[in-house]
Amino acid sequence: MATAGTRGSRLWRACCGTPSAVVSVVLLALLLTGMAVPRWATAEDDVAAVEDVAPAEVPPAAELPAADAPAAADDVTPADIVPAVTAAHGDLGTFAVVVADQEERQTDVSIRAAEARTAQVLARTAGNELADRPFPTASLVKLFLAADVLHRARTGGVALTPADRAELELMIRSSNDPAASDLWVRFGGAQAVRDVAVRYGLTATAPPRRWGQWGETTTTAADLARFLTRLPVIAHPDDAEALLGWMRTATPIASDGFDQEFGVFGTLPGAAVKQGWMCCLAGQRHLHSVGVVGGRVVVLLSEVPSSVGWDRAKAALDAAAAAVPVPTPS
Repeated sequence: MATAGTRGSRLWRACCGTPSAVVSVVLLALLLTGMAVPRWATAEDDVAAVEDVAPAEVPPAAELPAADAPAAADDVTPADIVPAVTAAHGDLGTFAVVVADQEERQTDVSIRAAEARTAQVLARTAGNELADRPFPTASLVKLFLAADVLHRARTGGVALTPADRAELELMIRSSNDPAASDLWVRFGGAQAVRDVAVRYGLTATAPPRRWGQWGETTTTAADLARFLTRLPVIAHPDDAEALLGWMRTATPIASDGFDQEFGVFGTLPGAAVKQGWMCCLAGQRHLHSVGVVGGRVVVLLSEVPSSVGWDRAKAALDAAAAAVPVPTPS
């Protein structure tokens, strides 16, 4: 049943339509009579109101994840490097590689802290499957000889003249063989190799079986890496720096005219290097390159048939060394 209110609403809609229509009629009448139109009826305030409203903050676009940047040389571990070096060398002859982080001398630290540091360095040492395979050292034995003579002079075992030190330097920088032969005889080279092996923990290093044939001293890539890794902490700081300084200033051409710029030398800028070459022992050429660059130790030992020329053997070591990323010096 319809009420009075219901009937009123129906009459209103029938007469005047919707409320918005009524407003329009009233405004038209005011305009025609010249009367002022109320401000509420204009759109200006509405526009102003809209303009006064601060725009809604648009949330920033979600940041896209940055593309993975290539790992810095300092972040690449020896275990990551060795496979690439081995692959770069290829299948020419027999090849051993070890990459390691060089130890730093610790002062005013406990024995436990020093041992922990050594353990960390050992954990960051890696080699291929031939890292423990014995090779004749060729001229790399000169490192052992120089380190021992300097040690004995430091501890009072021998007295070195300026000429002796000059001969040691010539033996390392220019790989001078006559100097090595002289020092080997005068300072007992075979015993020097044994003493260095004990002092540095080189378990697979031994003097030559034939007297005076210092190039036939045997060692492994692992032992050479251990020697260079521990040099700063085993040797006196001045002796370690002298040896590494001579290595850093190696001459491009050796005393015998052999081009020393292969492998680590010339491929890794700023490296302290020692090169070795020998032919022909049991029908094999031996070409070696070791170095320290930015605190990273690199040992490359190779053996190829004598039918393989030096240039080809050098090219293989160049490719291997080029696969080693150069860390930032600390």
